[in-house]
Amino acid sequence: WDTALLGDLLNLTPHLQTLVLGWNNLGHNVMKALCAASSSLSNLQELDLSFCFKDDQWDTALLGELLNLIPHLRTLWLGWNNLGHNGMKALCAASSSLSNLQQLHLRNTNLGDDSLESLMLIINKCPL
Repeated sequence: WDTALLGDLLNLTPHLQTLVLGWNNLGHNVMKALCAASSSLSNLQELDLSFCFKDDQWDTALLGELLNLIPHLRTLWLGWNNLGHNGMKALCAASSSLSNLQQLHLRNTNLGDDSLESLMLIINKCPL
């Protein structure tokens, strides 16, 4: 992925409401580029990051940072990523910024019993 080009494209679309990047091998640098272009994502309502990260490329801290920068997000797709407990902790940390979230898709994200408490905190803070 050419992250500079991605940033340029996002800067050209400040009214973007839906961004579907699912089923692409994004990795760490693309997440950093999305965070850097967050001012262009301020109107984003739907973000699809399904099946985007290999286990060694998953950066839950960047996920939390990105979600904190998208205030109007209503639908978040994270399925088929190995979120696990750390990913749920990142979601939980960003949950105060996700007050508009109505749909959270977590299919096949390797959540265990230890992630259920974090999920309950997210559900309690968001109008899912």
